Amino acid sequence: MNQSAQSERELLCPSARAVPGAILVGVVGPDGKVGYVSPRIQIDADFVTRASGGRAPEKRFRFAGRCVEAGCVFWQNERCHVVDSAVDVLDGNPDSASQLPRCAIRSDCRWFAQAGSHACRVCPLVVTDVSERSNDRQASENPRCAAASAQEAGSYE
Repeated sequence: MNQSAQSERELLCPSARAVPGAILVGVVGPDGKVGYVSPRIQIDADFVTRASGGRAPEKRFRFAGRCVEAGCVFWQNERCHVVDSAVDVLDGNPDSASQLPRCAIRSDCRWFAQAGSHACRVCPLVVTDVSERSNDRQASENPRCAAASAQEAGSYE
C-alpha cells in the first residue's frame, strides 16, 4: 500500500488504553508475553469497569485504539517511536517469534504499516505502561494514547 493510501486510512495503535470502544488485542500471559485474541473484540464500559479491579487492565491485556499520531508523545518524525525502539532493541532476540503471531488488527495496525513483520515479531514482548509517570506525561497530550515498554528492554519514555 502506498504512503498516501495509508495516511487516508485510520490506523490502530496496538498499545492503547482500556477505554470503551477499544479493541482487545490480547492477554498478557504469566511469562509477560501477549497471547492474541481473534476475532476482534470491541470492549465496552462494563469490560473496562470489571477489568479495572486490581491491577491496571493494561498490565493484563493489550488494547488497540485509533492512532492519534502527533497527539501522542511517542510520535516523532512522522513515525511511532515505540515500535521503532522495540524493533531496535528486540528484533533479533531469540524469543522473537520466527512465525508471525495471529493478530486480528494487523491489516489496520500502525506498527505493522510502519515496520512490517519486524513489528509483529516484537509485538508480543511489548506491554503497555500506564505508570503514574506515563499517565502524567500522556494526560496532557491525549487520554487515549498509552506508552509502551518492552519486556527485558526497559522503557521507551
